[in-house]
Amino acid sequence: MSYRICFESNAQSGYIHVLAESTVLAHGLVATQNAGSSNPGIYYQVGGAGRNGDFAEGLGTGATDTVNRALAAAYDARYGKGSWQADQSTAREDRLTSFYIPIPRPLPARPAVGGKPPPVGDRIAGMVYSVGPVIHRGKIGDRDQYRQIYVDALLAVAAVNAQAAAGAARIEGLRLTMLSTGLYSAGLPPADAAKLASDAADLILEALEQAAKTDGAHVPGTILINTQKPTSKEIDAYSEAARKRGLKVDAQGFVL
Repeated sequence: MSYRICFESNAQSGYIHVLAESTVLAHGLVATQNAGSSNPGIYYQVGGAGRNGDFAEGLGTGATDTVNRALAAAYDARYGKGSWQADQSTAREDRLTSFYIPIPRPLPARPAVGGKPPPVGDRIAGMVYSVGPVIHRGKIGDRDQYRQIYVDALLAVAAVNAQAAAGAARIEGLRLTMLSTGLYSAGLPPADAAKLASDAADLILEALEQAAKTDGAHVPGTILINTQKPTSKEIDAYSEAARKRGLKVDAQGFVL
């Protein structure tokens, strides 16, 4: 299979809200990736600040509570009954993975932000909650682990498509973020921050290739890269990773 890697922005060429409808994918459902937390107190939960906080704001309290219960259940299903509660007091770096959690429908009433509720697109089917590693000195320490987090994310969405009833809408797009490249690039020299983003993009493309070989029939074929235009760290990093593979890149993205 091949992927359509799309640089996606909002109407003002800025970053799109993580739960907003796609400005690229006209048909089909979208799953959107959250940069989750391994920190005590918010371990494998939605909330706090940054991207994780954007999801909490967009979903509102009621839906966030529902999603968080589902995350704890998914964690226990993966690692054993009672594991989520047992792991709350530690910052485990050996259990970094991705879970697909459906967006609750209908959404409970949400408080207005700026005069209106945060947008949650009708075609946003679910959240992919992915926990990235702590980055030390601007370098991804365990490259296999980082790649596998994305493989897990892709295959989690593929599993949803595989289980969809005949004729049901499939998840056609996955909106990705670059895990651990924001918080852990703060204070780095610009060249080092760019190198961290480039390494992450390269590993993400490797994950896409691996997932296609594992379950190419059900992995979403459109990958949405949330960015701002005309240029940003995401566009620069993915463009470099693509050109290393001999791929042609334009303002809309590229085909992998």
